Amino acid sequence: MTDSIIQDLRHFRRFDDRDYRGIAKVRVRRFIPLLCVALHDGHDFPAGLEAACLLTERDRLFEEDPHTARLVEPLPILLAGRESRYYYDLNRSVAEAFPRIAFGRQVWAGDGHPDIPRALRRHRAFYRLAGTLLTLLTRRFGHCLVIDLHSYNASKHDRPTPLFNLGTAALDIPSHRGLLDRALQELSRIRIPGLETTVAENDVFQGRGHFVNWVSRCFPCALPLCLEVRKSYCDEQTGEPIPEIFGALIEQLPASLHRVYRAYLATRPQQDTSA
Repeated sequence: MTDSIIQDLRHFRRFDDRDYRGIAKVRVRRFIPLLCVALHDGHDFPAGLEAACLLTERDRLFEEDPHTARLVEPLPILLAGRESRYYYDLNRSVAEAFPRIAFGRQVWAGDGHPDIPRALRRHRAFYRLAGTLLTLLTRRFGHCLVIDLHSYNASKHDRPTPLFNLGTAALDIPSHRGLLDRALQELSRIRIPGLETTVAENDVFQGRGHFVNWVSRCFPCALPLCLEVRKSYCDEQTGEPIPEIFGALIEQLPASLHRVYRAYLATRPQQDTSA
């Protein structure tokens, strides 16, 4: 049976936040060629696998990207992972999505992941949903801007790191230099209480993850931008938001990204984007 969400997408029906099999949260408030993705927003982990996992819930949270979906709440189209990247990593290919050792730590006791078949089905289901969204948007508009949003831990670095890092390694950089510069400029205008707004390109991360490369390969008319936000907005260990910083980000980051989207549209053939 075809999932009701996929049926609604294929009929261009709009909807607010809905759950997709416990795998993803998806919403389409308006059809425009802008897709925001938060692969590692989720923290859910099967209770039946806890005994085989050598990491605590807090250990897992440290490498996840808490609240990244909330950071783009005002933007109309969102696809966010709901499950922990330690169950299956959506930013890795299926051959690498279930590592026994991740981020320098052993994840699983014994011979490794105890239920790869089910995790694999869920990984593939997420990409089927992402593929459906991107197919519809690129066919309707001829193009699509994709924001691949992540967060990172400054404590893992022994030097100052940028508040915003734009990863562009998966792109033809010379062809998009003007838009990339505009994105860096817009991000630099964000003002956060008590923080200096620093931006960089390919500094702490280069945007070499599986998702952006999959988008570039399967949807050559789409443009994926990989954006990393330093976890200054929350406690790295607990994920608890810091209200003043988190509030300022929620208020300003979506507006900044929407201005980047408008600049992106100016580089594309004029089409109806009001669906």
